[in-house]
Order: sequence, then structure tokens, then C-alpha cells
Amino acid sequence: MYSLTEDRAKEWLATSSLPAPRGKAAASPQEASYITNEFGGKAVIKALVPTGRRGKAGAVRLVDSPEEAEKAAADMIGSEVHGFQVERVYVEEQVDIADEFYLSFTIDCYPPKLLASRQGGVDIEETHRTDPDAIVSHDIDAIDGVTEAVATDIWQRCGVDAAQVKTLAPLTVNLYRAFVAADAVMMELNPIALDADGAPSLVGAMMGIDENGLARHEDWADDADGSLIAAWRGFNEREKRVAEANRKIKGGAIRYTELDGDIALLVGGGGAGLLQHDMMLAAGGRPANHTDTNPGAGIEEKFKVVANAILDNPQAKCLLVSFNHQQLTRCDRKVIPLLEVLRERNVDASKFPIIIRLVGPGEEEAHALATEYPGIVYLPFDASLDDAVQAAVDTRNRIVSEGGAA
Repeated sequence: MYSLTEDRAKEWLATSSLPAPRGKAAASPQEASYITNEFGGKAVIKALVPTGRRGKAGAVRLVDSPEEAEKAAADMIGSEVHGFQVERVYVEEQVDIADEFYLSFTIDCYPPKLLASRQGGVDIEETHRTDPDAIVSHDIDAIDGVTEAVATDIWQRCGVDAAQVKTLAPLTVNLYRAFVAADAVMMELNPIALDADGAPSLVGAMMGIDENGLARHEDWADDADGSLIAAWRGFNEREKRVAEANRKIKGGAIRYTELDGDIALLVGGGGAGLLQHDMMLAAGGRPANHTDTNPGAGIEEKFKVVANAILDNPQAKCLLVSFNHQQLTRCDRKVIPLLEVLRERNVDASKFPIIIRLVGPGEEEAHALATEYPGIVYLPFDASLDDAVQAAVDTRNRIVSEGGAA
């Protein structure tokens, strides 16, 4: 999932003729002050990071002057919010708020869900915990989507009065259309504000986009590298390189996510790869990363990008290359690019051990090529996934024992 920052999300909503407040991104405190002056001297300053719960983290502030805006931006830029470094802030015009509502669409299961609540704002999570009945859930029909009749029923179930329902129901329908058009898997509006005259404003907006739909959104695709990761943190430089290669080199997909361990894994992302990850934890080992390397045209070039990222990780002490029986990619098509990287980098396999378990078509060729490289351990045909994982854990433990440090 690619998480849009709020400036991107609001831009999409405004382009879809939805009532998003005016706002601009600022990369410096001075720029934030200038934009606030443009908005009449009052604004809301928000840390521009792709995560929620910013209000609770002190990363959303109302300011009443350009000077206050400059100070708020100075406090935020360079800080960290929920694991993300703040490089820019979003300066948004203040809007009058008489009432707040919550609305979200998600596709994290089937059928997709719509959630709505009469009680929007920063305390929505607390509302969900203490008063779950205040949040209405609705299964979205894959064909009919969200119709005005459905939206009307949902807001009525939320206890919204008739005049507000007349505003919120068509707004909900149009938001769902924007959600679908964006190839989104998540859209959260919190809050949707109504002013004293009943006019709506999308004060808070978050969107997560299906990465497979980015080809239809070139402006987002250019910014996506480094964002296709679980939302607990941003990508590091090695992960960014792999993400960029995955997008720019046509063919099979690759992914690379660093963890806090020291045994590097070069595996597929399917069941066998996940199983080995769990086996390693059970055996007392700690993966330095997880990978997903799917077959397809260009996979050799992408495989080299992943191998370089693994070797650049200073925490990695050894490498396990292990796949289940190969069906769609010959074993030697994995070994050849790996060996090219090792030779280019002059990797000493006696100091950085490499264990390979590959079976399937091309195995004999792969084995012959690998054994030409001094120090590589190529496990026999009958070695199981468990054998491969245990060999990697034993190797790591030997390195730590000989080095005297964990």
C-alpha cells in the first residue's frame, strides 16, 4: 500500500470536486509563515507524514498568526512522528466547525467495509473502545457500491439529524466514487466538519493506494518509492533502492524489508519464505530482512539489486538463499546474478558465510557455479527448509561466538 500524505490526498479530493479546505505544503518555517499570511493570518499546521494520530502526538496545531505558524513549523520540521521524520508541514486554512463526523472505506478483507460515526475527531479510537455502538459498520456491495439510499440509511443509523443526512449522504456517495477512482484500499475522513450553516468540509483526510494501481497515477508513482511498507516507519536507503528497481525494471516483482536481526534472507515471498522466517525465530535466530522475489522477465537484474541491499546492511552477519522447489524460475537464474554481485564486491564467503538451498530445474548447473566460488555452502538435494534455516542459525552463532559479540 502507498500511503498518500495529506497534501496529496486533499489534492485528489479537491480535483474530484469535493470540499477539501485550501492548503499548501511548506518545507521551511518561513514558507509556513508566508502561506499562513496568504490564508488571512490563521491556519492549521500539520506534520506532513503518511500516518494517523498526529493530533494526539502534538503534530497538528491551530495558529492565529504567521509568527505562530513559523514557530509551530520549526518545532515540527526535523522531529519524528510515529517513526516518520518530518521534512515538511501542511499549512491549511482554518474552517468553522459546528459538528464533526467520521467516515472511512477499507478493503482489508472481503467484503469491503464502510465505517461511519456521529462522533468524529481525534478521540475516534477512544470512542471505538469505550462506545463501539457509536460506530456503524456496513458491508459494501462489490457491484452496487455505496448508493445514496445506502448512505442515507447509514447516517440515519448513526443518529444524525435529517438536515445533516441530506448533506452527508450525497457527500458519502461522491467520496466513495473518489475512493474507487484512486485505486484506494483505504480512505479515512476524520473529521468531516459541518459549519453553523451546514456546509461540509473535509478537515482530515488519509488515503492508502493499492500499489498495483499506481500505473494509472503517474504523479503518485514517482513519489511512491519508500512508501510501500507497513506504516510503522519509512524506508531506509537500501529499501528505497529496491523499491525503485521494482518499479522501473519491468518484470517479476521484488520487495525488501529490513528487520532488527542479523541473518539475511534471500527467499521468495510465498508460503515457503514466510515459513522459513518463522522457523528461524523458533530456532533462536533473528532475520535481518525479509524478501519477496517473484519470477518473471528482468528478475536477474532485480535479484542483483536485492543482493546488493542485503550486503549493504551493516547488521547482517551471514546470508541464507533458500527457495522451495523451483518451478517458474531455474535455479541457475538465481545463482548467476548472486555470484556476479559477490564477485563485483569481492565478498569473502569465509568472513560473510553464504548458505544456498535450491532445488528444481537448473539445480545441477546452479550447484556447479556456486561451488566455484570459495566458501559458499550449497546444501545437498535432500536438505529440508528446516535444515537450511538451522544451518544459517548455527553459522550465525559460530560467528558471534568467535567474534565475542552479539
